[in-house]
Formats: sequence, structure tokens, C-alpha cells
Amino acid sequence: MNLASVSYWEYISVHKGPGELLFVVTVSVSFQDSRVLVLGDSHVRRLAEREYLINDHLQGVLLTWRFLPGGYIEFAEDNIRAAFGHQIVVLMLGGNDLDNGCSEYQLADRVIHVANSMILHSYYTEAVIITSLWPRSSQEYNRRARLYAALMERRLSADTQVVFWLWDRRQPWRNTDGTHFTQHGYDVAMRYLVAPIVWAINHIQW
Repeated sequence: MNLASVSYWEYISVHKGPGELLFVVTVSVSFQDSRVLVLGDSHVRRLAEREYLINDHLQGVLLTWRFLPGGYIEFAEDNIRAAFGHQIVVLMLGGNDLDNGCSEYQLADRVIHVANSMILHSYYTEAVIITSLWPRSSQEYNRRARLYAALMERRLSADTQVVFWLWDRRQPWRNTDGTHFTQHGYDVAMRYLVAPIVWAINHIQW
């Protein structure tokens, strides 16, 4: 990986694509005027409160956080124009859809449609990263989230602009209410968010 101005490597590792393990991450890099939108559910709102944790590692990146009520895909479908003016969009949503009757196939179809629409209708947007769903206390939900992840990996394996990002499942997220994390869990998750952003900046063609 060709990272600019790398000063050190840290412990974070994430799976990116079928069978591929990338060791990316908190690095001290300068990406002047890269505009990134993080769009999604209540995890996004909680992560936004911790932006200070990664500011030093994404120098020059202008982060915008947008919380969609419940993170339901229908709200993303109504907010395609939110991508305008951002080179990279990170989509973190779909968990409540999956938990409320949406099938893995329906969710995959709709999320990919949103991502492709953002690429198509915003000439400035070069990459959309769709993240896997973070675990909850429900084993059935986690099973379906894994099926959704496997489906997304297969569908997007050859795509160069819409990328599926699989979080490392080994992390002890420690749900507090069945869905959300402890403060420490969000601190860890915030640092994990650096990885897909750095990856996108280094792989897309400006």
C-alpha cells in the first residue's frame, strides 16, 4: 500500500474483500482538501462526537457527519444529493432494516442502488464505501448480518467505485443496550473508521 508520509503503523487490521486481509492504519498523513461524508445510523451520531480521536491521523480530510433517523435505507434513498461535494461517501446503515423484516437480498439491492446513484448523480463523488453491519446482542441478527456481508462481498468484488468494507469481527464491542457500544467500544470503532477512508483516498483516481 502506498501511503503518503507514513510515520508509524498500529494494531488495526480489517478484512477487505474475499480472503484479503489489509493491515492499514492510523498513520500520520496529509490529504489536502479531501472531502468525506459519513452517512448512516445512530452509530454515526455517536462516532461524530469522537472526531477529535482521528483528526491527527487524517490531516487535510474534511469530514462531514450525517445522521439518518434509525439509519433506515429509505432515508438514504431520499438523501442521494447528500453526496454532492464529497469525493468519498461512507455508508453505515441497514441494521434496523434487517432487524425489522427486510431480507438480506432486499437490503443488499437497495444499499447498492443508493451507492450507485450517488456515483451516477454526483460527478464529484469518486468512491462509496458500504460498511458491514456491526454486531448486536441477538445471535439471529448477527447470523443474518453475516449472510448480508457475504452477499455484498460477492456482488461488489469486481467494483472499483462501490466497495464493501468488512469490519474485523474479533473486536469485543460489548453492546450496552443490544445495539450500541460502550464509550470504549466507540473509541475503538472511531479509530477503525480511519482504515476505509485512507484506503479510498489511496486507491481512487482523482
